Amino acid sequence: MESRFSGSLLGLAIGDALGYPAEFRSRAQIIAELGPGGIEDFVALKDPRFSRPVILGPDPPPGTYTDDTQMTLALADGLLDVTNAPDPDLDLDELMPAIGRRFVAWADSPQNDRAPGQTCLTGCANLRRGVPWREAGVLDSKGCGSAMRVAPIGLLYAHDLDRVATVARASSLLTHGHDAAVEGAAAAALMVALALQGMGPQPMYHELRRRCAGRSPDFDRCLERVPGLLGRPPAEALVSGGLGEGWVAEEAVASAIYCFWRHPDDYRAAVREGVNTDGDSDSIAAITGSVLGARLGQEGIPATWVERVENRALLEQTAARLYRARVALLAPVQKQSRGCFSGAAHHGAVSRASRSVR
Repeated sequence: MESRFSGSLLGLAIGDALGYPAEFRSRAQIIAELGPGGIEDFVALKDPRFSRPVILGPDPPPGTYTDDTQMTLALADGLLDVTNAPDPDLDLDELMPAIGRRFVAWADSPQNDRAPGQTCLTGCANLRRGVPWREAGVLDSKGCGSAMRVAPIGLLYAHDLDRVATVARASSLLTHGHDAAVEGAAAAALMVALALQGMGPQPMYHELRRRCAGRSPDFDRCLERVPGLLGRPPAEALVSGGLGEGWVAEEAVASAIYCFWRHPDDYRAAVREGVNTDGDSDSIAAITGSVLGARLGQEGIPATWVERVENRALLEQTAARLYRARVALLAPVQKQSRGCFSGAAHHGAVSRASRSVR
């Protein structure tokens, strides 16, 4: 289980880093300039084989991740700020401000130099000004920024899927208020939690439909298209007219489900399908990688990628802290139920949290 925690965060960061150079390039361009396999390993942003677009700013080394992973780590720290407190089962009005403070610290950091989304920055600016967390997000934004970062929620609360969905939905409101973004965050966190339990893609898909359907028409329509596109290659499925390019939440999540479903036991193949796309390659690959890593564990990820991804030690340390926090959350429940978790001990917290979100 501890390996699955580290696998999820490393898997997310590696997918993010692989997709970073592809984000503003088309699949056709990537293949034309790098070869028929497209991006198969870490590539520098300004690799001399690339023509346009020219990416401005610094040229970090291959293996560098983006704001997707930075915000994931910030969210994890916010969760741990509260979970490590004397009362680990606080409601959303204490948990979300803690995450918000970490988001603001990230936004103000000199490390925030990796083309962050404008909606995330607007939400952070609102939080910095003291706007309440439920109102800080951009109401009509359904970008994938709130789905790309929620893996720590799926890891920490995997024993209580209701709480996973509730906390993830609330975390979206810090930056993204559109119902598709809110539901995309819930689905992305649930995918990690279900993968942590070893669930395969088909039952996972049906569980997502059961838990998320009816809350966002845009999200529902996109998710419904996934099974019918599984037999089609990424060049036809992960494009406009298929599942979309992943810039918005429902498309990024549906694309990640597609990649996972086609390669449920092959991290490399699943993530590379997400990377070599026309659209938001780093976010699609990050979500996909977080799910495959949670399912397969760290040992299921190519060791050469684990060794070279940015801040490997920090990612592993954060995963270990989340794992210890989950063990601490489970301890009183396991004692009460003689080792078999029923979820009853968290019913009151989930109910309070649900009321807060509504």
